[in-house]
Amino acid sequence: MTTMVTRPILVKSGDAVNDGVLHLRAFDGRERKIRAAKIWGLMWLLAVLSLPIIIAHFVLVPGFLIAGPVMAYKRYRVLALPDHVSGNCPAGQEDFTLRLEPTDRLPMWTHCPACDASLHLMDKEQSPLP
Repeated sequence: MTTMVTRPILVKSGDAVNDGVLHLRAFDGRERKIRAAKIWGLMWLLAVLSLPIIIAHFVLVPGFLIAGPVMAYKRYRVLALPDHVSGNCPAGQEDFTLRLEPTDRLPMWTHCPACDASLHLMDKEQSPLP
């Protein structure tokens, strides 16, 4: 079952710094296996569907057959994915919630959705700030 996990972060704009919260979707063992099986099945389905393509099937079919277990292993190793960040904007002093892509990693630069100020999001434990 997917659960939401939170982690404290720092939100910096210029010289001002505020605390924020990174919300992560954490996967248990069963969910990780299901996600891995889905990507493996998709790759092998694409291998079967690429069989009728005359010349390209010499490359596509072996590629998809190899990509199946490789991508399934990578997907199985993912323990959590970022969902969103919430906090108080240091520049505009307004609360914000910012959706994140699954590929986003901290530290990262973004803009405040309320006041369009430049924000630097970083882990609290890895911050160079005192």
